[in-house]
Amino acid sequence: MTTPQQFLITAESRILAEADIKENERPGGEDHSAHAPGRTCKACGEIIEPGQAARRRGESDWAHDVCPPQQAQPPQRGGQSG
Repeated sequence: MTTPQQFLITAESRILAEADIKENERPGGEDHSAHAPGRTCKACGEIIEPGQAARRRGESDWAHDVCPPQQAQPPQRGGQSG
């Protein structure tokens, strides 16, 4: 025998399963990315900052989901000219 609560859950499940939820209708504030602040990115060597999305690489390595642009290093002075 089905209880009223079971019937309600079944009905709601069917409605949600058949719903066409658009991207802009999804609840905001959900972050499904992994984060590894303070770890070194395996791909670019930069530190992964808090709030930056990251991905696990292998057993213990991490990489940025999208590595930040590399800053150009200024030319070093005091080198040999010639």
